[in-house]
Amino acid sequence: MISGRSDWCISRQRTWGVPIPVFYHVDTQEPLITEKTIEHIKGIVSEKGSDAWWYMPTEELLPEKYRDKASEYRKGTDTMDVWFDSGSSWAAVSAKRDGLNFPADVYLEGSDQHRGWFQSSLLTSIATTGKAPYSSVITHGFVLDEEGFKMSKSVGNVVDPEKVIVGGKNSKEEPPYGADVLRLWVSSVDYTGDVLIGSQILRQMSDMYRKLRGTMRFLLANLHDWKPENSVPYSDLPKIDQYALFQLENVVASMKDGYDNYQFYKIYQITCVAQLLYYVMPYA
Repeated sequence: MISGRSDWCISRQRTWGVPIPVFYHVDTQEPLITEKTIEHIKGIVSEKGSDAWWYMPTEELLPEKYRDKASEYRKGTDTMDVWFDSGSSWAAVSAKRDGLNFPADVYLEGSDQHRGWFQSSLLTSIATTGKAPYSSVITHGFVLDEEGFKMSKSVGNVVDPEKVIVGGKNSKEEPPYGADVLRLWVSSVDYTGDVLIGSQILRQMSDMYRKLRGTMRFLLANLHDWKPENSVPYSDLPKIDQYALFQLENVVASMKDGYDNYQFYKIYQITCVAQLLYYVMPYA
């Protein structure tokens, strides 16, 4: 996509947007943009915001060196392409704010951003710093209803997260599932493609949540009086216990791999469903 794209014209002729801080000579139309003019305008914008370009007179926007010739220049009226705005957000956020790192660990957006934010961020960062603004990119699909259709208020198939958590007016049709059921659904779906959600799916997820929670409570109850001094050396354990620990290590390795690769649905499938519910409980 990058090697095949055309040149990027970052200017737009709009009546709104972030201005491109260029002055033009009234007679020759020769542009005036230097390191000193940019630094001066940057100081004004950092204090008053980008709208200062529109309401402040030219002589105040020009640095001291050019103020006696202010009448010879006019302000440019072009604005930045909005993709340039969002694509340079790394410079104002992750590279400037305390507690954040540059490059960012992850950029997360929908699949429509491969030619949008992901790419504009990459172009601006490489052009100015020589490196990408992110270490990883995660692309997600879109949330559809149970039938696979786009959600629409006019159709009436929108699933409101707040109603999922606290319930709707009709508690039978829209029961309160709580935040944990919604979180469990999020962790169970492969977000790299479009995902489905609806009343039937939520009921199934609620059942799975109760089974999972019951399993955890049962296992923890078996450990309520366990103390570290009760530990038994691995070599002294029965074969079936050694096999259980072997399976546990496989589960832990799978979990770590899932987290490292942001594949949370695999953690749900492997550890929560397959291992705990169908292997651990019968043995316990």
